[in-house]
Amino acid sequence: MVTSVDIAARLGLSQSTVSRVMRGDPAVAERTSKRVLAAARELGYVPNSAARSLVTRRARAIGVVVADLTSPFYPTVVDAIQHRLSEKGYRLALIRDPDVPEGIDSVDVLDPATVDGMVFVSARRESRTVRRVLERNTPVVLLSRDDPTLSLEVVLSDDEDAGELVIDHLTALGHRDIAILSVPRDRTNGAAREDGARRALERRGIALRSEYLRRTTTTHEHGVETATSLLSMAHPPTAIYCVTDELAFAVLDAAARLGVPVPDELSVVGFDDSPQARWAMIDLTTIRQPIEDMATEAVQLLLARLDDNAMEQPGKRVFPVSLQVRGTTGPAPRYKLRP
Repeated sequence: MVTSVDIAARLGLSQSTVSRVMRGDPAVAERTSKRVLAAARELGYVPNSAARSLVTRRARAIGVVVADLTSPFYPTVVDAIQHRLSEKGYRLALIRDPDVPEGIDSVDVLDPATVDGMVFVSARRESRTVRRVLERNTPVVLLSRDDPTLSLEVVLSDDEDAGELVIDHLTALGHRDIAILSVPRDRTNGAAREDGARRALERRGIALRSEYLRRTTTTHEHGVETATSLLSMAHPPTAIYCVTDELAFAVLDAAARLGVPVPDELSVVGFDDSPQARWAMIDLTTIRQPIEDMATEAVQLLLARLDDNAMEQPGKRVFPVSLQVRGTTGPAPRYKLRP
């Protein structure tokens, strides 16, 4: 079996330099790193993670917990985190833990020594899973979710301010019959987006009709069912703010099935700016959150905890959002914008 000693001998370098390259040490010159990696590929070198962990007492792996791999949001986040971890010499262990209160906990199958820390992208408020991980003294960062009941590093987008951007856009187009399609309240990011929109409506003197506020799971089927119910009302909304792009796609699907033209009779706004939202056939108006920047921050905070370089008191980092106006929003029916 090829070892780092073999690579060092081949290149006339010290074994410690080769080891530093293999663990992603940024202090090694780029030219040297390229030589080492090229030689490793040529010789068929496979890093011995088990041996390395015995020396460093680290697995050099980070667990990332998501709820649903079919959602367009989670693969985007995971990809961003994986890039950041790779740059730091860490591997990613992907764990799918269903976003439901009960059920088999996927995290329980992990030996505590398998990962050095964990990023939760789908933790519910007062999550039992997060608490069990913390009981193992494993460092945790929450990404795109919050839990005020725990003292944790948290990385969020400005979910509440998003409501102000959306409602400002829709009311400027003349919409007053605005519905909100949200998620269960224990999903804190969705709850904050819902609350932000409600407050924005109140500031403009617009009452949110009780039947215009709907909460559902983010599965496409449930989203279509809920949207169909909204659009089949005697007095349906002229605009729907969805707290995820996935729910917005469900609304567009329901509207197409019912023959409701978008945006002539219905405006739709999502949240995430997922890749599909930019497709010409969808062209979704949506809130963009800076996933790359948020993933970078989450990784940095977690690795700082591992290196004991973090602040004593965990903090909350909130990233600004922006509204991406596309083709699914337009003037309210029978409403003409003044020149």
